[in-house]
Amino acid sequence: MSSVAGCNGARKGGGSDGAQPDSGAEAGQDSGSTDAQRQERYEIDIFAFGRQLGTVAPCGCTTDPLGGLQFAFGYIEERSSAGQRLVLEPGSFLFPDPKGPEGPVDEAAWAQAGERARLLQTRFAALDGLVSGLGPTDYADPSKGAAALSEFALPRVLANLGETDPEKSPFGVESHRVVPLGRGLEAAVTVVLDPALADEARNSWAPTFPLISPPLPALQALSPELAKSDLQVVVVHGPRDLAESVAREVEGIDVVVMAGVLDNPDLGRLGSAPVQIGQTWLLEPGDRAQTISHLTLSLAPTVAEGTLPESWTLLPSPQQLQAELDRLEDKLAKFADDPSADAGFIARLQADRDELKKQLADPSIDPTLAGAVITAQTKVTCRLPHDAAAKTALHDYDGWVAEQNRKRFAGVEPPAPAKGQAGYVGIEACNECHEEAVAMWKTTVHAGAYETLVEGNKQFDLSCVNCHVTGFREPGGSEVVENQNLQDVQCEQCHG
Repeated sequence: MSSVAGCNGARKGGGSDGAQPDSGAEAGQDSGSTDAQRQERYEIDIFAFGRQLGTVAPCGCTTDPLGGLQFAFGYIEERSSAGQRLVLEPGSFLFPDPKGPEGPVDEAAWAQAGERARLLQTRFAALDGLVSGLGPTDYADPSKGAAALSEFALPRVLANLGETDPEKSPFGVESHRVVPLGRGLEAAVTVVLDPALADEARNSWAPTFPLISPPLPALQALSPELAKSDLQVVVVHGPRDLAESVAREVEGIDVVVMAGVLDNPDLGRLGSAPVQIGQTWLLEPGDRAQTISHLTLSLAPTVAEGTLPESWTLLPSPQQLQAELDRLEDKLAKFADDPSADAGFIARLQADRDELKKQLADPSIDPTLAGAVITAQTKVTCRLPHDAAAKTALHDYDGWVAEQNRKRFAGVEPPAPAKGQAGYVGIEACNECHEEAVAMWKTTVHAGAYETLVEGNKQFDLSCVNCHVTGFREPGGSEVVENQNLQDVQCEQCHG
């Protein structure tokens, strides 16, 4: 973004649904205002991610796919300024959960996971203001274990690292980090990990994962160091009740990010709206970069450098204003043809609607507000701006996967059917007896399933191909490359 965008009192944090286009002033155009009116507010942006789990892009086959690094980073770059932001991720960043549905099952799948980890580390590490945690799945690759931390180095922190064995001490992990935010301000950031998650991994697929101590005593011991900074931020890689305990029991914490395991699918996609416990903000992003929690602190020019306001005023984001405007418009539309509707009530709704339109048209913040807080839960979709570097990296990753797997699986056939067992015959054989049914099938999206992979150069991607061919790795079925007669989701996938 330009040096002016995001200042001039502009309300940011729009999100994918209902985000408003930038006004001329936000785009850096001279609107003819006086020097006093052009004084810029200073804005600090906090972007919180949940567990990434080695994910670089969503499955594109869902109705409204969420995620994609190119859109997440496009949003961050547009909505914040370098040197004025924090980007937070809790750990369990590099690799999928080996016991989860996306866990790699063989050497080829782990090779893809390793390349995704490299993509993630390269793009995240290039962004200023990044602070990373340490989570169990960062140790998940059986060929790397703890060595993944040095191969994919990030500015990692963990407050409750309890490991005393030097040989098991994780590479490059500090207790906390202090991040400069400009105007003489600093943020101290740390992460705590739920010991139960560490124990579960250590007793299963990550035997070298370090020992973890109880989170609250560790934070209380670290509190004097955190208090030396203007903002104190704790990322909790654990359950919500632990995050709420941190907010209540650890003095001086300004922001707590809840970034643990999200078993609820809706929470995994969307997270939950920011809330306050006392003076502490609690943010809960979705996982896999599906929804980012975004908090903006906007300072008036009158706030002295090196200080923060004594009080903050919560303001709605453009996303929230637009949602409320849409609600009022729908309500007014329902009353439009109702002659019995109360005229006074309708007039109040219209006045509220007009006020919302004014606020959206002029997103400036009242200059008398020393400190304003704007929060947003931003869905990461293709409607957000894209980041060129991430887009190129994703394109290169698809090319690498296609080339590697084309070579790796050329000539590899699925298992043969057992004696007396039928194999898959393909759509042309179905057509011999079921011409009408096959004609109908050809009109469905199933008939073009494989071509959608070819268009994106994903036809050899192990995360994709199994759902776009028929009888994948079944006896007499299809394989990654050897699937010529069984491409697309044919009749036999359900009726074979």
